[in-house]
Amino acid sequence: MNEYSLILPGLKESVAKCRPDLRHALLVQTLARFPALEGTTLRTTRGGDGSIYMQRRKVVRSDGSVEHHDHEAWLEEQLRVDGGNAKVTYARLSQQGYRLSRCDITRLHLACDRGGEDQADFLQVDIDLCDDRVHCALFRGHYFDEPRTLRDLVEIAEGEAVGEDQRTPISEHYELRRVVDVAKFINLAEQLEAQQRAKLRARVYEVTRGDGSKETKSHTDLDPGFERFRSKTRRLFDDWRASSAGQSGARFCEHWLLQFSDWTDPSSRTRYLSVVPLWTFNKKLAEVNARSGDVYGLFDPASFPRTSSHAAKRVLSQITGGTKPLAECKRWRLYQPSIQLTMSSLACARVS
Repeated sequence: MNEYSLILPGLKESVAKCRPDLRHALLVQTLARFPALEGTTLRTTRGGDGSIYMQRRKVVRSDGSVEHHDHEAWLEEQLRVDGGNAKVTYARLSQQGYRLSRCDITRLHLACDRGGEDQADFLQVDIDLCDDRVHCALFRGHYFDEPRTLRDLVEIAEGEAVGEDQRTPISEHYELRRVVDVAKFINLAEQLEAQQRAKLRARVYEVTRGDGSKETKSHTDLDPGFERFRSKTRRLFDDWRASSAGQSGARFCEHWLLQFSDWTDPSSRTRYLSVVPLWTFNKKLAEVNARSGDVYGLFDPASFPRTSSHAAKRVLSQITGGTKPLAECKRWRLYQPSIQLTMSSLACARVS
C-alpha cells in the first residue's frame, strides 16, 4: 500500500467478474457504479498485439484441459518424479502431447476527471485484459545440448507455435492493476524532489586546484541555479496549463495519461517518483515517406507542403489538443519523443 493508491472495497472483485466485450462498455459501466469513479472513461490502450504477455504459462493436456497453472513449477515437480534426471523428464513429457498457453495482455488506461483547477486532479485506473490461449507445443524438437537441469528444461519448454485454428481460448478476464490519485502522486513526487534538493544544498565539497591548494565549495557554487526549475513532474502540468490547449479549457487527461514509477535506491534508501506521459491520440496518421524530411524543419510552418498545410495543422491540433501546435512542438517534444517523430513525418507527407 502507498500514499497515492485509492482502495475501493469490492472494486477488484467487480472488475474480475465483468465480462469482456470489444469496446469494454460493460467495464466502464461497472466502474461507474462506484461513486468515486463516476464519469470514468477509457482513454487509451497498449498491447493486445502479442507485445505484452505473462511469462508464466499454463500446461494444457491433449484434450484441452489444464494440467497445471504454472509450467515452471510443474516442470520442477516432474523433474523430482524422475529423480532429477532432466533427460528422462524431457523424453517422457515430450511424448504425451502437452501444450503451453500464453496469456496476452491488453493494458487499458481509464481516467476519471475531477475537474479541479489543478490539471493533475484526476484518477487514473489501470486494468489488464488477460487473454489466455493455447500457444505452442511443450518442448522444442531440437536443442543444442541435452537438458541437464531444471533451467535447461524451462529454456526449451516453448516449442513450435500451433496454428491459429488450434489457439483455443482458455480464459479471458479483466484484472485491476491500480487506481492512482494523480494529484497525490504529483504532490508526493514534488515533496521527495524538494528533500533531494535540500540534501544537495547541504553538501560541501573539498576542491583541489591545479596548484595543489584546496578550498571548500557548496553544491550551489559548483552548479549555480540547479534548483531554478520546479520538479519535473509538476512542470509537465504547468506547461500544459500554459499551452493554448490548457488556456482554451482542454483537460490534460483528455489527451495524456501516465506511466508511474516508484523506486527506492537499495543502497541510499532514497525514494524516486517519476512519470512518463502516455499519448491517448488514436487517429490514423497520414502515410509518410520515412526517407525524406528534416526533423528540425517541422518547427517551420513553411516546411509543410502548400497543398497540405491546413490538413497537417488540423492533425497536429488533434495530437496536442492545442490551437497553436506548431508553436508548441518544442515544449511537448521534451515529454513525448513520438510527437517529434510524428510531426517530422507529417512535415514531409501529403495529408488528404
